[in-house]
Amino acid sequence: MAGNAVDGNRNGVWERGSCSLTKRDTEPWWTVDLGRRHSVSMVMVKNREDGSYWKRLKGAEIHVGDSLTDNGKSNPLCGTINDTRPGSLSTICCNGRQGRYVTTTIPGRAEYLSLCEVEVLSQSCVSQPRGKELAQCDWKPVPFHVT
Repeated sequence: MAGNAVDGNRNGVWERGSCSLTKRDTEPWWTVDLGRRHSVSMVMVKNREDGSYWKRLKGAEIHVGDSLTDNGKSNPLCGTINDTRPGSLSTICCNGRQGRYVTTTIPGRAEYLSLCEVEVLSQSCVSQPRGKELAQCDWKPVPFHVT
């Protein structure tokens, strides 16, 4: 079920089979392995839109780094999800943070963690010849698999 969060489907209704869900746990977590180190520009997280379950994601943290210590929760923090309206799509800017693992966790409380889609984006830039734009940048989704 963890793979539902990276199936390419942003549907936020649980019954439609595109959301992941952890067991209720203290500081639940979900980690994706990018396969190698990437420069992560942003992480987009789609929240549930059914029932009142969307409230659970309030305060969730996104961490990016190379360690699986403490299930990736010890990696540097990119940001916190504060927009938890039903079906919201939160964009967390990581400003090129380097790492292989992207972890979502709900710190400090016992909760279920449900993610309806997680997209990790990397930006690669190529310098242009003198007199042209400073750089030409291309946003690319990062290929990955769930750990």
